[in-house]
Amino acid sequence: MAKKLPDIKKRDNGYFEMKITVAPNVRKSVYGKSETEVRRKAKQLREEAARYDISNITKMTVESYMRRWLIDVKQPDLKPGSFDRVEQSLEYQIFPYIGHIQLSALTSNDIQQMINSILEKWSFSTAKKAYNNLNSCLELAVTKGEITKNPVNVVKLPSAKNKVTKEVNAYTSEEIEAIVDEAKRTYSNGAPVYRYGYVIILLLNTGMREGEPLFLKWDDVDFEKRRIYVHGNVVDVKNRDENAEANYTIIEQETAKTAKSTRYIPLNDNAVEALENLRSIIKDDHRVIATKNHTIVSTHKIYTTMRNIVRRC
Repeated sequence: MAKKLPDIKKRDNGYFEMKITVAPNVRKSVYGKSETEVRRKAKQLREEAARYDISNITKMTVESYMRRWLIDVKQPDLKPGSFDRVEQSLEYQIFPYIGHIQLSALTSNDIQQMINSILEKWSFSTAKKAYNNLNSCLELAVTKGEITKNPVNVVKLPSAKNKVTKEVNAYTSEEIEAIVDEAKRTYSNGAPVYRYGYVIILLLNTGMREGEPLFLKWDDVDFEKRRIYVHGNVVDVKNRDENAEANYTIIEQETAKTAKSTRYIPLNDNAVEALENLRSIIKDDHRVIATKNHTIVSTHKIYTTMRNIVRRC
């Protein structure tokens, strides 16, 4: 009979026990019905301990640590579109500047330089998102005892007043009239030039976000009370299937962007007319707006429609 290795012993209850060191002065026992099971569990425990060992964590780069935070902490809590935006903030604003720095070596000066560099290329809101994402990650690291202090706490985020904002030019009444006329344009046979032209008119007359009308079902439209119920939207999100042909996929989100986004919107005559025309053009008994195959319409198609209309005005 083979001699038992000294690190495994058989207990009175028939189970095997193995004691392993997972940290300085910290030993734990694992149990199993066989030596093979005990060794497998011990290996898993060592790997788990190594993953969360503070000495290993502080040696990680900011990029490695934040990628783990993004997947383990943020992804379960965010809608796909929101997750994409946080990921983009990390990829384009944080990692290029401080991603290579060891977590334990990261200083407030590194972060201040990052913020200043972001402000040279992007808007104040973009810099603030990067600041908030980094701060959220490092605050959690402090709470977990993985770092002793958060260097973001002493970083100054410049006032938005000091950042020159881009001027937003609204369409004039004459421009809106031209857009509406073009959106309604038909071919000589009466067929609409733009399948989604009346979506643009609906947006202009309701103030909905571009993804909200794409979520609408006819049950959400009340012609008698002249109102629509907005309670969701459609977003284009990054396709995380490695075997997928397309980079992005279209999804419906049952709840809108915020609690206040769930609302009733009154319909004026132009909005009612737009909906009536959409019913005859789209010919879908369920969706207000759909493709010819009766599937969800991408927000990209609405952008393209608007761009093509404006070019003809």
